[in-house]
Amino acid sequence: MKAGTERVISDKMNYLAEHGYEVTLITYEQGSHPKAYPLHPSIRHIDLNTRFFVIEKYGLLKRLIMMSRMRSSFRKRLQQILDEVKPDYYISTTYSINLIDIILSVRTQARKIVESHVACYTVMKSNNYNHQFMMRTLASLYDRWILGKLSKADLMVVLTKGDARDWSLYSDRVMVIPNPVTQYPEHVLPHDGNGHRIICVGRLDSQKGYDMLIDAFAMIESQCKGWHIDIFGEGSDKAMLLDKINQLGLQKRIIIHSPTPEIFYEYQRSEFFVLSSRYEGLPLVLLEAMACGIPCVAFRCKYGPEDIIQDKKDGLLVDNGDVQVLAEKMLWMIIHTEERLCMGQTAREDIRRYEKQAIMQQWLDLFT
Repeated sequence: MKAGTERVISDKMNYLAEHGYEVTLITYEQGSHPKAYPLHPSIRHIDLNTRFFVIEKYGLLKRLIMMSRMRSSFRKRLQQILDEVKPDYYISTTYSINLIDIILSVRTQARKIVESHVACYTVMKSNNYNHQFMMRTLASLYDRWILGKLSKADLMVVLTKGDARDWSLYSDRVMVIPNPVTQYPEHVLPHDGNGHRIICVGRLDSQKGYDMLIDAFAMIESQCKGWHIDIFGEGSDKAMLLDKINQLGLQKRIIIHSPTPEIFYEYQRSEFFVLSSRYEGLPLVLLEAMACGIPCVAFRCKYGPEDIIQDKKDGLLVDNGDVQVLAEKMLWMIIHTEERLCMGQTAREDIRRYEKQAIMQQWLDLFT
């Protein structure tokens, strides 16, 4: 899978390897699949080959038996690797929250760090059963048990101040270190303000809120002739989004493209970026767009946009889920060319605080 988290973790490991750290990457379901991004040749990769996803096709009883056996195998293999490697720092992410009880209970002298790349509430199973009282109650008990295990970590590292407040309910040692911007172009294409392109980047799924983006643009499309939206992404909602675009007669105004490795070039060919997400960890795409000198319009979703964007200075913020105001802010950005250009210049300067050297120095300081 290729996403922001995979990119950030790969960049972080490569930086540490380049600066003399011995880095071992442990996965447990990678198998023979290629890695999401290239890794420094000194980085050792070990896969535990505990493919939990394969048990989903079985019935409940067999699934429970296989889960127990696989968790036992996971624990044993992980312990063997830690005994061999003897790391100083042992880092896991909350994407493995279902295994965090094992991850944090294995024997090691290493400092145990858990880092979160998603908002706290999105990892809670109880949020999947809002209208099923019994299942929500059981899921809440599970959440309380599994998240309670985080107290065994020496430190939790999260991406935003808002998320730190949420995670502090489960750990009294929470620190904020944001993700670095993937790339800060030394030079960017000049903007004269005469383009008519809005850009959006991200997976085509419910989290990214493209359905709300389409509704917002439909409200203003008659007032901004010539303007169009280019969306770069793939995902399960693609057919639904294309159908929605067709129903609104916006086929020539909103175009969905496949992901591209040249996304920084695409940012620079755009006038501004829109983030319509329902929730985020820390949206890397905002950092990337602003590094390319274009301002952003974003929902104040949990979490990230409020940490990154300074409202009316280098972008515009909208109350989360308010489609009407999102439309109004997009139209304001379209009409106010001079202000848009100034915001883009300010955004490029402001985002320097997220450059890789500055963020990785925080990790080095943490280690030392």
